[in-house]
Amino acid sequence: MKKRIRLLYADTGGGHRSAAEAILQGLRMQTGDLHDIALLNAFNMLPFPFKGAEETYPIWVNYARMVYGLGFHATNGRRRVVAMRWAMEPLADSVADEFLRVHPADLYISCHPGYNMAVPDAIRRNGNSARFVNVVTDLVSGHVAAFNPLTDHCIVPTDEARRQAIENMVPPDRVTVCGQPVWPDFRQRMGNRAETRAALNLREDLPMVLMMSGGDGMGTLGPNARELAFSNLPMQLVVVTGRNKAVKAELEFINARVPTTILGFVGNVPELMGASDILCTKAGPGTISEAFIAGLPILLFDRVPGQEDGNVDYVVNQGAGAWCPTPFALTRTLRQWLAYPARLDRPAGGLSISGQAQFGGRYRPGRVELLA
Repeated sequence: MKKRIRLLYADTGGGHRSAAEAILQGLRMQTGDLHDIALLNAFNMLPFPFKGAEETYPIWVNYARMVYGLGFHATNGRRRVVAMRWAMEPLADSVADEFLRVHPADLYISCHPGYNMAVPDAIRRNGNSARFVNVVTDLVSGHVAAFNPLTDHCIVPTDEARRQAIENMVPPDRVTVCGQPVWPDFRQRMGNRAETRAALNLREDLPMVLMMSGGDGMGTLGPNARELAFSNLPMQLVVVTGRNKAVKAELEFINARVPTTILGFVGNVPELMGASDILCTKAGPGTISEAFIAGLPILLFDRVPGQEDGNVDYVVNQGAGAWCPTPFALTRTLRQWLAYPARLDRPAGGLSISGQAQFGGRYRPGRVELLA
């Protein structure tokens, strides 16, 4: 009988699903059909109000960021998480027990902190032989709820995240720095720059600026994209709006002053990055890591308060990009970069994203291995 592996995720933002899908692809490349491997989103088992977290998350992030940030920091402490766990124990225990019964497996790999506190406890409580591995998808400043001392192993993307895991009682011998999960074939899929541009009817004689804000096109993507589209900068702009149909329709309506291509949700991010010269993005960990692989200089224009604050500091402090929190700052910095392209390649100290591989280049990091 095949061993059953279940990759747990939730659609509170696109990063958790992307990480789970990348690990799924990596496992299948390594083991073929030796194991029964599947993705699993079990958030529909949660009671109200947690059951609606996937629908309400974009609303909080887009329209109530201050409240979201306050909630993140108010609950982000070991004692506070333990207290919440005790308070919700009667409800959480029954849900976790039912989860194990409905979705039996030999190995659970969690890519979302929502599973990390209750499921390992339920495995121990029920005498279940399953193993539990949690994959932390925040580069630096994740929530304490992502860490459970009862996990069989904790996989983190950076040395900073490893220190956070150990500070939150995960035994050091159970923590491994493996980098951010990205598609194992990402580098190969970057393809030929000229062919990608030709396929998208993009010009070869102009620098290409790729702009995106996660799979849901969240945050300040709209106003920043409008600012660049009207900037008259010597470039061409490709904006990926993801599932945000409102922003896509708005940007398609404007009369841009620079050559502009508007795309919705796409499945060819590696190819787009391979054809680009500069990336403008929200500080999502997956997109940042993909930009490292592609060797793109990064302009960060937005971040989710709390879990993405540390990503901004990480990129800027290591010389891999710049923080531009307003449309004016984004345009000004991009103008400087386009006017002095040699600055994008000036050497600097190494940057470690996986604890094993080193980057070279001021704004254009070199090769890195990010393990799935």
